[in-house]
Amino acid sequence: MNFDQKTPIYQQLAESIRQDILSGALPPETAIPSVRQISVEYSLNPQTVLNATQLLIQEDLLEKRRGLGMFVQKNARKQLNRSASDRFKNETIQALVEEAQLLSISRNDLINLINETYGEES
Repeated sequence: MNFDQKTPIYQQLAESIRQDILSGALPPETAIPSVRQISVEYSLNPQTVLNATQLLIQEDLLEKRRGLGMFVQKNARKQLNRSASDRFKNETIQALVEEAQLLSISRNDLINLINETYGEES
């Protein structure tokens, strides 16, 4: 994992875990490595790892099971997928439409470009 200098490391670690949940690499009910394991593997301060996992617990993506560790919540992937879809619609699609309008690309031409990108015929 390569951490950038712009974003706090705990947020980058939390985002990495979110991506693993969303991709299916961490399925529901799966235990994640312990704070100690993660801190050793990535040479991070354990408090940094704890901050990341606490953030994910607050987001209801992870749950702490006393004496067992932390586990991915049953609905975590669905929850992440929903929020990513909302963000995609509200940010990415909005920006795409605004850029198309600035470039005088019509709605039909934009739809055709999207279909071409998908490999579908319009």
